Amino acid sequence: MPPSFSPVLSCFCIWTTFYYMLCMLNHEKSSEFNCRIVTIIHGVFSCILCSYCGFIVGPWPFDALGEQNTPLQTLCIVVTLGYFMFDFLWCVLKQTEGIDMLLHHITSICGLCLSMYLEHSGSELVATIFGSEISNPCLQMRWFLRDAGKYNTHIAKLNDILFIALFLVIRIGLGSQLLHCTLFSSKSHVLIKLGGTSLYTISLVWMIFILMFARKRFFGKKST
Repeated sequence: MPPSFSPVLSCFCIWTTFYYMLCMLNHEKSSEFNCRIVTIIHGVFSCILCSYCGFIVGPWPFDALGEQNTPLQTLCIVVTLGYFMFDFLWCVLKQTEGIDMLLHHITSICGLCLSMYLEHSGSELVATIFGSEISNPCLQMRWFLRDAGKYNTHIAKLNDILFIALFLVIRIGLGSQLLHCTLFSSKSHVLIKLGGTSLYTISLVWMIFILMFARKRFFGKKST
């Protein structure tokens, strides 16, 4: 029997309700400001949850590729899938993101849904969620610092350095190893392999933009 997706809808409603509550409480702030608060909370929460799942409780992500999902892995997937559904709809309605971000969201949603339907490959997905979200809080802090007019402070520069380091080391570095293991795993579904390749390709495109940003930020003209 296919698994129930009702917990995903519940998480979607929770994230959406939380966003609208923030909009009511912070009515003087823009909708993007409140949405980014939701994003940063999800990023921190999902990283903690995935770390606990993959590195403490186990199984170790690189040793359990394509295996049956554990209840904790399913929880990680449900929480993030509900958030991605909310964020994708918000981005479409507000038209704030480019095609690359929308493709990233669509690919992520499809991959998470597939893992839930197959009830396998939770290890790959939990590791992917962790790698995708670990640098996200720094990215959101960069926006908040810009919004507050404090982008040229030392704290903002340290935040950018941390963001670049986390993206390159975790998302690209460890992400390369995870993709390699997934592609050569006999248990991982072909669609999981295809989705992982797509997400990694998008990350490579973002890496080019991030390196260009780093060059301008630290070796070019002073940002305003």
